[in-house]
This record gives sequence, structure tokens and C-alpha cells, in this order.
Amino acid sequence: MIRDLRDLGASTQLTCDLCIVGSGAAGLAIASEMSAASLSTAAMSSASMPSASLNVIVLESGGMDLEPPTQALYDVDVSGLPHPGSTQGRFRICGGSTTRWGGQALPLTPFDFERREWIPHSGWPISFDELRPYYQRACQFLLIDALNFDTDLFRHLRTQPPSFDAEEVWYHFSKWSPKPNLREHYLPAIRRSKQCTLLLHANVKDIVLEPGCERVRQIDLQSLEGHKASVKAKAFVLCAGGIETARLLLANRKQRPNGIGNEHDLVGRFFQDHPSAMVGWLNSPDPARAQRFLNVFHRRGLKYSVRCTGTPRWQQRHRALNVSMGTTFVENDDATLGNLKEIYGAIRERRFDGVAGKLWRASRHPVAAISPAYQYMVRGKSYAPGARMRIGLTSEQQPNPESRILLSDKLDALGVPRANVRWKLTDLTLHTIRKYAETLREQFRRAAIGEIELDPWVFEDSERWTEQITDQYHHIGTARMHSSPRSGVVDRNCQVHGIANLYVGSSAVFPTSGHSNPTLTIIALCIRMADRLKRELA
Repeated sequence: MIRDLRDLGASTQLTCDLCIVGSGAAGLAIASEMSAASLSTAAMSSASMPSASLNVIVLESGGMDLEPPTQALYDVDVSGLPHPGSTQGRFRICGGSTTRWGGQALPLTPFDFERREWIPHSGWPISFDELRPYYQRACQFLLIDALNFDTDLFRHLRTQPPSFDAEEVWYHFSKWSPKPNLREHYLPAIRRSKQCTLLLHANVKDIVLEPGCERVRQIDLQSLEGHKASVKAKAFVLCAGGIETARLLLANRKQRPNGIGNEHDLVGRFFQDHPSAMVGWLNSPDPARAQRFLNVFHRRGLKYSVRCTGTPRWQQRHRALNVSMGTTFVENDDATLGNLKEIYGAIRERRFDGVAGKLWRASRHPVAAISPAYQYMVRGKSYAPGARMRIGLTSEQQPNPESRILLSDKLDALGVPRANVRWKLTDLTLHTIRKYAETLREQFRRAAIGEIELDPWVFEDSERWTEQITDQYHHIGTARMHSSPRSGVVDRNCQVHGIANLYVGSSAVFPTSGHSNPTLTIIALCIRMADRLKRELA
């Protein structure tokens, strides 16, 4: 069922087996696993069914629509590098950031979980093989196929990789969920459920620990209008994202002066994103062939993007971070495909100014006008005739304890300290981008795809290189996983060290980030966590 804190009575006390903070991808994944009603909708295997239904409450700060006063609770201070994703990449609304994301899914690689001696603080306390079956269930949750991300898809998409040196460059794909706004698919089951309650406009004000501070007793809530309630549960999971999770733990200082889980000053540290930069242009003697390798593939209603990633051997040889290439297709102002898109949009919106001229220009190039439709409908590939190909790199970030989330001196409308985002990169990022850009230039020549003309900044020894870097709205590492409480905030089961019934479901727990978009791994970890909670709470 769905309820609103503003409609409850004064000082309401709620009880449940499991309380989940946040209704984004992580919260919805756990709620769908825990709730018997939504399990039938999610088509999970009978092996994952709990022996008895458990009562679950999901707390959501926002409502069904984006509300500026609620969104303002995400305002931050920035004391490091510019980080637009701190505000632009987070949405305080039912469904969280999945109401705005594109739906791209890609797992981490086995090598990402290993300790790499040239990367301090690398290594996970779990292996890729432990997470492998949960990746399969996470794909199911996102409504994408369970094929692997390279060889299976080569057959499925009827393609072959270019003739890159496979010891240097891994040609593979990411997948895109056909329904990225996850609440549209999973909310109906929650609405019907008698075991799962979604509570809107429920902001976490305080996390109250039991005497001895070894368990959470309750979470106190408050709406912006002043309505209050509290939730008591057997277990609590923070699914609030990498920035907000750190803020919640740090801001709860009434019983633990340094914040919850922060006995060793680790909460908020190791803040990572995926540093990204445009590095050059691809000049190809055969652009259509280049696009056949690099543009988007389509098959049976699903979309697949090409990724060209540095192999583990390449990373070891260059003592570099994990890094991947993507291609942006920049259309000329007079490109036929662009004209057709504008014509379609204008007619749909009944705007007819300039349409005649665009139709005339498109009609002068009938092959270019027809070829994108042919490529899509017959070959299952996107094609942008006349487009220039821009080469961009997305890198892993070296875990850096000085890159961190702190508390600001400023308070939000609920009296909670705002987050202070201090994003810091190391020179290993520049080294990785530079070496991989050079490798790609060599490999594209080898495969006779074309010549990558690298931007001058790639070779410049300037401290201003960070001005070329953008973040990817991926907030990682602020409650890192480690077997020892002296080196991590949560253990291998994502339980906060020293707090028996408090868990974190977020990319905040990632020790390292790899190059991959984090959502698929977040969901896999949350499904793994849910299996454990079903056993413990039953």
C-alpha cells in the first residue's frame, strides 16, 4: 500500500520487520524481494521466496511528483572539484534517480574485485563469483536478457568485434532497460501489497540507537510541514545513495559523537565517481563501417551500447585504472537525420515554421534519409549519416581518503547539516586516460577503422587537466565494504560494523568503482542482502 506521512495521526508509531530508507533502484529491489505480493510480479524463482511474508516499510522523502522544497534538501556545498551530479544527478521523489536515468546496465569485471598493488585501498572482501548469480537476477529485475556482455551478444546481435588486440582492448556491450523508470513497473505490486507499505514525504530526522549503541531502535521521521512519526523494525537498510547515506550516518551524532559507523573516521571518505573526458575525434575513410562497429545495436526491443575497455593485462602493464571508451555521434547542422528528427518533432507539436525548408533539404539526399530507417529495421543498428564521431573515456577513480563527503555548517529546512562534497582526483586518472587514448589510437589503426585525432590537452603536462573532467552522477565509496572495521564502514554483507541490524544498500559500499555504471551492481548486492534478511527475519 502507499501512504503519506502528512495524512497520519500525530506522533504515529509504526512497526515492521524491515524498514528501507529510499525508494530508488536499491530500495525497490529489496522491497520486491521481501514482499510476497511483488515477488509474483517480479517473476522471481520459487527458491527466493520467503517461508512467510514479512512486513516492510519503505520510506521516501518525496512524493509522486518532483517538489522543489523537497528537492532542496539535496542542496550541497562543494569544497573540491566541481561536481554537478551532487545536485543534478539526484532526485528526491518516489523512484529516486531511476525516474530520470537512461537505464544503462553493466556489471563490474572479476578483476575489479581483486587487490591491485599499484592501486592503494583496492580489493573487495567478496569475489565476482559470489555476486555472479545475483547479477543474473539483477538483469531480470531490470527486464533485460541474461546473456553475457560479449560473446553471447556477438551471436545475438549477429556481429563480430573489430580486429583489436584482445590482450589490450575488450570489445563488449552495455544493456539498456526497456523500462528505466522502475517505479512504473514495480509500484503497482507495492500498491496492492498488504505486507509492503511505501510511506511518502517521510524524511529521516534521527536514527535512534538502543542503549549500548549496538542496534538501531527506531528511525524518527518528519515531513516538511512538521508531521512526525517513528518506525521500529527488526532491521533497517539505508538505500539513499552515496552522498545521502554518508550524510545520514555523519549527522546522527546524539549518541555517537562522530556519527554512526564512524568510529574510525571512514564514513564519507573514499568518495568516487567516474571521471570522464572527451579525448578526440575519429576520422574514418569508411564512416559507415566505423558506425557498424561503434553505434548502438537493437534487438527484440532492447538496446545495446558498444564499450571498448582496457583489459586486465593492459591495466597491469601500464599500472593504470580500469577505463572504457564510448562514442558520441555529433550531427552536422544540416545533417539529413537531424532534419528528419526536427521535422517529426515539429509536426507532432504542430509547429510548422521552417518545416518546408527542412523537407526540401532532406529530399535532396534520399539515400541518407532512408538509410537510418533501413539500418534500424533490417540490421538492428543505429546509423547517423554524416555525423562526426567523438571519442570519450570513462575511468575508474583511485580510492582516495581525501576525496570525501563532509557535513556543512549550513542546515537544511529540517535542521539537518547539508552535505559538503569534496571530490578530489589523483594523477593516476590522467595517466590512465592518456595511456588508454594512445592505445586506442594504435588499435583503431590496427583494425583499419580510422585515425583518432587526440585533443591537445591529453598530452599537456598541466595542473589544469581536471578542467577537462566531468562526473557521471555516480556516487561511490562513502561507506566502503571491508572485513575489518578499521578499514571499512560495512562488512561483506553490507552490515554497518558494530550495528547489528543496520545495512547499506548503495554504491556507497563499493571499495572500488571499475568503469561500469553502478546500478546493476547495486541491485545485485541488494538482492543478495535481501536473501540474507529473509533468512534472518523469518
